[in-house]
Formats: sequence, structure tokens, C-alpha cells
Amino acid sequence: MTSEPDSLTVAALREAIGTPEAAAAFDLLVEGIAAMGLTVQPHEKGFVDTLRVERDGEWCLALTPADSWVLAYIRKPELRRGRLSVPDLLAALPEARVSKAGEVLLRIPDPATAARWLDLLRAAG
Repeated sequence: MTSEPDSLTVAALREAIGTPEAAAAFDLLVEGIAAMGLTVQPHEKGFVDTLRVERDGEWCLALTPADSWVLAYIRKPELRRGRLSVPDLLAALPEARVSKAGEVLLRIPDPATAARWLDLLRAAG
């Protein structure tokens, strides 16, 4: 299910992406998240616009479009579920990093990387 405030849309977030590969990755991510039955909501905060993803009343994931990638966040609420661990995520996605807030961040430049990220989420249920 998708809920969009009037001022920002998924389409507007996509327009912020400057490369065809990153735009295709964004499309794959949005479709994959929707197929998992999660709620997405565009969110404006200062100069950073994101697509927040809700599971069970908590913002568990986020996508931030950039010029040549989508920055994907696996947030603390998703990690607290216990189905994904930081060490396992870093092993599966060696290019990922952990933020100061303890979230796992991955720059997704293309559909292949997006598919790997989504596969991890799907496997965690």
C-alpha cells in the first residue's frame, strides 16, 4: 500500500535520480517493497527527501534517491526484529556500511544490487 502526501510523490523522488541504472534500481526497490506488503510514504525533511517504509507501525527501511544511486537504509526497527543481523548483512553486502546510528546503509547504483538487497529482505520475511 502506498500513501503519498500532496507535496511529495514517489514519482518526484524518482525524478531526482540522474542515471538510468539508478532509476531502474529505484523502480525495482519500490516494486519489491510493495510486493512484500509494506507501506511506503514519501517524506520531506529539510534538504533530504526519502521514501520511508513501514512494517508493523515502525519505519523499518528507507530509500534516499541521489544522482547516481539510491541510498538504502535498514533501520534499527528492522534489525530489532532479529531476522537480519549487522554481521550477516555486511557479509552479504560487503559494500554496505554501518552508520553512527547503527543502521545498515548501502548505495545501490543498479538493478543487480537492488535485487541482492531485496533478496535479503525477502529471505528475512
